[in-house]
Amino acid sequence: QVMKKIIFLSLLTVLIPQLSAAQILTPGYELTEDGFVSKEICRMTYEKGYAPQGMEVYKDHVISCRNRGAIHIFRFDGNTLEPVSNFLMESTHEYNHSNVASFGPSFYDRKDPFPLLYVSQCAKQPAANGLKDVCFVERIMPDMQSSQLVQTIYYDDVNKDFGYALQWVVDKKNNMLYGYGNTTKDRDVEGNRHRVIKFRLPSLEDSDENGLVVLKPEDALENYLIEDYGFAFATIGQGLYIWKDVLYMPTGFGGKEFPSYLFCWNLKKKKMEKVLDLSEATYGELEDIGRWKNSFIIIGVEGAFTIKGI
Repeated sequence: QVMKKIIFLSLLTVLIPQLSAAQILTPGYELTEDGFVSKEICRMTYEKGYAPQGMEVYKDHVISCRNRGAIHIFRFDGNTLEPVSNFLMESTHEYNHSNVASFGPSFYDRKDPFPLLYVSQCAKQPAANGLKDVCFVERIMPDMQSSQLVQTIYYDDVNKDFGYALQWVVDKKNNMLYGYGNTTKDRDVEGNRHRVIKFRLPSLEDSDENGLVVLKPEDALENYLIEDYGFAFATIGQGLYIWKDVLYMPTGFGGKEFPSYLFCWNLKKKKMEKVLDLSEATYGELEDIGRWKNSFIIIGVEGAFTIKGI
């Protein structure tokens, strides 16, 4: 295991080396001095084509979604990830990137080990149902050996609010569903913006006979650009997690061109509370983030980490 302690400077001047600070962050944006402790849990291994993507935590279990719709379930004691099971979700597909995983507030059945799991398809191409950027709602069965697709949520983007790609995350505390993504492409500097859209979390009863829920722009409770509130940035989006009304967004590829940063957007205040540099505390491409007891857990393509003190 590796233990690292990071103390932040009060001013972030460069986020992506080849671009100017003005292109990356709002000029003059200052960070509150923060310190956190990072601990490596393990190195990640996977079959080709099934790299780790979305991730979520429930009690002492970590659910790691993989590209194409696979799930690996681990038991976590604070130090190690012990494999429990792995299987293909019912929504498995070549173009189910499973980019973000998020537990909802409710269970399908009282015998189920986990709440309903909301999985962002988040691929350039549509999945089996012919729809793109949907949110698959999966029920993990009591034996933790399979899952059942119980709902598919689709945003009818008639106004072209999003480019590539729309991600979904559940606000369990407030029973809300948020969409987040770029207005053009994630590597664009000029012209790209970052949109947040908020909906009431659909119930299973809202589905049609095919299990589909279609959300329309007029259904949104909020629909805005982060840049409208005085904060501009450019980076590669990865996972999402909501905790205490803050949207946590790990970003980057873990390299010099796109290093790993964690953006923390306050959904109530509509303010970027902090941007944390994770590039020295982790390694490789970070994917998704969750919370275990008093720590965050981040899983990337190459490793998994706990982060305390954020």
